[in-house]
Amino acid sequence: MGTCLTGLAIAAPTVHLSASPEVVAKGTSTSIAWDALGAESCASSWAPSLPLTGSYTPPALQAATSYTVTCQGGGASVSQQVTVQLAPACVTNCFTKRWIYFYGGIAWGTKTANADFNKLSALIVNAAALGYNGIVVNIGGEDSYISDSRDAPDFAGNLAAIKQLALDKGIELIPMGGHPQIPAQLQPELAEAVPVVDTPFVVANGVARVATHWLANDNFAAGKSDWDLWDLNIQHDPTEGHNGPGSLKLVQPNGFDPVAAGAQPKRHEQTRLHRRFVNLQPFTSYRASFWIMVKNYKAPLKVQVLDDTSTIPLYDSLYPLGWGSSNGAWNAKPNALGAYGEWKNITIDFNTREFGNINFYVGAWSNAKNDEPGEAWIDDMQIRETGLAHPVVRNHLEVSVRSKTTGTVYKEGLDFTVANESLNILNGRIPDGSQLLVSWYQQAKNMMPVWTAPASACPPEYMAWQRTGYEKIKELYPSSKKFFINYDEWRIMNWDPSCQYASAGAYLAGTMTAMQAMLKQVNPGVELYVWNDMFDPDMNAVDKYFMVNGSLLGAADGIHPNTVIVNWTQRNVYVKAPPIPLQQSSLKFFHDRNLKQVIALYYDDLPLTDEWLDNLDAAEADGVTGVDGFMYTTWVDNGKYDDLAAVASKIKARAKARWPQ
Repeated sequence: MGTCLTGLAIAAPTVHLSASPEVVAKGTSTSIAWDALGAESCASSWAPSLPLTGSYTPPALQAATSYTVTCQGGGASVSQQVTVQLAPACVTNCFTKRWIYFYGGIAWGTKTANADFNKLSALIVNAAALGYNGIVVNIGGEDSYISDSRDAPDFAGNLAAIKQLALDKGIELIPMGGHPQIPAQLQPELAEAVPVVDTPFVVANGVARVATHWLANDNFAAGKSDWDLWDLNIQHDPTEGHNGPGSLKLVQPNGFDPVAAGAQPKRHEQTRLHRRFVNLQPFTSYRASFWIMVKNYKAPLKVQVLDDTSTIPLYDSLYPLGWGSSNGAWNAKPNALGAYGEWKNITIDFNTREFGNINFYVGAWSNAKNDEPGEAWIDDMQIRETGLAHPVVRNHLEVSVRSKTTGTVYKEGLDFTVANESLNILNGRIPDGSQLLVSWYQQAKNMMPVWTAPASACPPEYMAWQRTGYEKIKELYPSSKKFFINYDEWRIMNWDPSCQYASAGAYLAGTMTAMQAMLKQVNPGVELYVWNDMFDPDMNAVDKYFMVNGSLLGAADGIHPNTVIVNWTQRNVYVKAPPIPLQQSSLKFFHDRNLKQVIALYYDDLPLTDEWLDNLDAAEADGVTGVDGFMYTTWVDNGKYDDLAAVASKIKARAKARWPQ
């Protein structure tokens, strides 16, 4: 028999209602979710009847919209409401371009057999999932685009697969090319070359060779000679040497720098051999040679030649110990240390350029990791003048020979021929014992921190090669209407006397003007992009920059109004800090020239993203407009993409209106 319960209150239903997300971009939607406990029925503002639990995706929102769910139960009615707001519309500096920079080689190894193919494929998939929409592809060097199948056998097939994957994932590929080194790689006589003026030669036995002029010839048997031993832990060692006892010994780890009371002791960073040379002839070619032995010396050793102020590099190779030269030909590989306890010869070639006083350094500019103990010895240091070292010959660049005593000018092919660092005299036309003055142009290769010497842009072949390269790129990317000109850290330029530009800035402006005109002729309507640094007075467009002949100020005059600047400005050591933060100053410089910009952030340092966003906000408050995107840019380990999600999340959180939600 059942029991009848009377007089008990029945609880009203409990209704939960939510929207995710609660803020959306105009024209997008959200998800409405609800559940009702203790309810008998539910209705909503969008439907007369609902299940007690469920979700709903409304049509795309054009305005802020409220959604209501009402549920009945226990004689009571309970309603809940949620309002979905529209994100503020981005009016200025909106990130319509959300790009990633990729560098790698896909020319060798079919598809998954190529590590960079795998990396780029994964990057495309991840980029699409995170809301990025483009990848700038610098794949294998621009010369891969114009190499035949024998040089890059897997390039075409790999690129086709990459393009299809990008198309499937909705990722735009933006090709990069046009680097100034490409014409010189394909036609070496186009390389930039530095003048060498009036090198003394002497004729003997029908051959003219440089008259030996030593800057240094020290075996350190008796001591350090005229060399300075900087800064700590380098001293004369009378017991060890390359060709007899006596050498200069470097020891790691360094001692500690003096510090204030209570401060943390810090190892001294530098251990260097130094010598200042004065009253040299400008535009003279020298070869330095020395021997070095190491025993567990792990601090990175390098060679540097600087001007008298030690601010302008005359020799600062991409390879720390440089690239050796033997008998007028470059060695097959860059200079490297020998095995433990093995003496190794190091040679480098440099040019004094316009300077009469120079500083020559060999040593370590930092300590070994973990303060590992180690020793190194330097011996038999020789620096001598060289003749006809790596000459470059083309129109307007010739080997000039004249008599030192009479001024008679001799002609190549009639009086002499050029040989390895010498002249062969023809038919006794120049007598033995004659003193000659020889001038030529010395290849600038291996002197600066660049992969190779760029081509001079003044010979007509330069732009012909660039056109050939871009025509192939256009063929490979037939639907692309974007192209990224790879003018970046252009550290050697404007040495060809045929150029006749008033300055390096005018040279770069003229080259940029011609490059843009050629690209638009080949592909009308193409949108062009270029790095900011070579045109930016807050970065590299300065009076003195590496091996550039003349001031780079004014280079920005060559940028077409429709070309977009990709701005990677960071802390600069070449210029005095501007009164406002560097990135803000740079953004304003290009804005004032009515140029659009994309900011290249990250650079393997997540806080740099905040720095860029802070400076973009400040620049916008100062009236800067036209920044329509960003590019996740990585420069280490052939691409560090671990922080793609973190950068995207940071921008979405900090600059919600800039990133379409």
